Amino acid sequence: MKSFSKISLITLASILISCSSTTWIVESQEEVDRGDYKLLDTKLFIQKSGSVSPEFPIVQFQLKSANTIEYVRRIKTDRYIQKYRPRFGYVAFGVGSAALAGYSAFAFSDPAKKGQKIALIGASAALTGISFLNMKPIGAPQHTGESRLLRKTGTYIEVDTLDAAAGSSESASYSISYQNQELSPRTKREFSNNSFIINLGEELNPDAFSGDEDITIDLSVDYRDSSYNYQFPISSVFEPFVVVSSAVTALRNEPEINSRNILTDLAQGSQLKLVSREGDWYKVLYGISENWVSAGDVKTIWRPAEFSQQLSVVAIPNVPFGSVDVERDIPRLAEDNRDRWGFILSNQKYDVALPENTYAHRDGELVEKYMNSALGIVPNQTIKFLDMSGNQTARNGFNRLTSRINNRQVELLVYLNGYAEVDPETNLVYFLGTSSDSSARRINLNSMFDGFANLPARKLFIVADIDFVNQPGKQQALETLAAAVTTQVPNSAVVFASETDQRSYLYTDPNGPQKRHSIFTYYFADALKQRNTKWEDIRTHLERNVSFTSRSIFNVPQDIRFFGSDSLSIVN
Repeated sequence: MKSFSKISLITLASILISCSSTTWIVESQEEVDRGDYKLLDTKLFIQKSGSVSPEFPIVQFQLKSANTIEYVRRIKTDRYIQKYRPRFGYVAFGVGSAALAGYSAFAFSDPAKKGQKIALIGASAALTGISFLNMKPIGAPQHTGESRLLRKTGTYIEVDTLDAAAGSSESASYSISYQNQELSPRTKREFSNNSFIINLGEELNPDAFSGDEDITIDLSVDYRDSSYNYQFPISSVFEPFVVVSSAVTALRNEPEINSRNILTDLAQGSQLKLVSREGDWYKVLYGISENWVSAGDVKTIWRPAEFSQQLSVVAIPNVPFGSVDVERDIPRLAEDNRDRWGFILSNQKYDVALPENTYAHRDGELVEKYMNSALGIVPNQTIKFLDMSGNQTARNGFNRLTSRINNRQVELLVYLNGYAEVDPETNLVYFLGTSSDSSARRINLNSMFDGFANLPARKLFIVADIDFVNQPGKQQALETLAAAVTTQVPNSAVVFASETDQRSYLYTDPNGPQKRHSIFTYYFADALKQRNTKWEDIRTHLERNVSFTSRSIFNVPQDIRFFGSDSLSIVN
């Protein structure tokens, strides 16, 4: 029983007994010894820091030092500790064998043979010791954090970048270009505290750039024997703005031409912050709200960010028809006459290739009011077309007029408002429809005038508020066009708003009156309001006021052209 207790105690002790050992393991044979180095070379260079934005259009450079250092490579060893404990099976086997050997030594050995007894006892002790030597590792080796660098195996070269030593007197030169054209001459700049800056906002003139968003600026910096080249998008230096280039443009709350979405009218020269471009429209900031203007009525410019604090916006309140002086108190100049007809063609909504013909619809409404209220043309004999798209719709409109007249002798007053161009080769005048198809939208005015002249009209008057967009300067084009009427209809007159090399301007003065009509149409209505019915008086009124007003507001001429008999009366 005592022997079994001893064996149990020994077995328990074997379970609890553990030990540990340390060892050095080679981790790398090319470890860089940071403490053993040699400086081979030092080179100064510049490095751009930070980013450029319209709020901070400054390029910053820091003076840096590139140090080439040679380090020694060595063998690296790390120290680890491993814990062990005896293997229970081996210990149990060893202890059992030792117990058997010890029991045999005392129980069965001949007392006379003392050497045999000693041998068995020795074997018992040896078996016990050997069983404890077969140890099992506990867990993974634990790193002590101790390392040793042994013999040299090679070298390692590294370039380290640091801030240059303070106090060195250095300078660099730079130039700025755009599309291979130098915008800023090469300039030398001294370093201050190992840095220097280039303010692109001050170096560049924003007027040198178009409204293209893809513009990039080239910056070249030379320092010592090195050249550094950078590119910056124009949008990182300046912000985009739009300037109203037409006489007036409508500010709308949605991107489509509709009389109900106009917030206000903006006069020429008004400036707005550009948000984005979507098709034929620009989204702009008006105050803090985002609104829309037609892309054809504005041009894009680049300006510093602070320009938004000094924008010049001339807003013309959008007032209803009847608020302008010539729109109200229209006199009655003739009684209704069933032989009198009116034909109105007024185009305003052009595509982006041409700007919106501002106030064209209002001009057409004004002339219609005077036809019906002053000149005795009954409303159902006033044929009106707005935004005629092209030649085919013009032909349909003329056929409608022809069928309505039905070969009766009539007095016809025609009013045209829109863009036109003169063909430089044929000298024919083409009224432009609103279609985006450049060929389909051309309406041959020479053919249209010839068609009017072939109607059974005893009196024919054509008032053409035409704005020539190509301005070829061929004055005979109007003479030829008018002759299609005046040579076939003795009682006829044709009056044009301007020469072919001039424009028909709007009566809108940023610092004065806002009549919301073209100058020509306004004074034509004003002549009738002043009870001028003879073409001689109407002609005089137009010649006296149209050019004077155009020169006063826009400092450019606008001379009317009159053909036919001015002794006629617009009404009997």
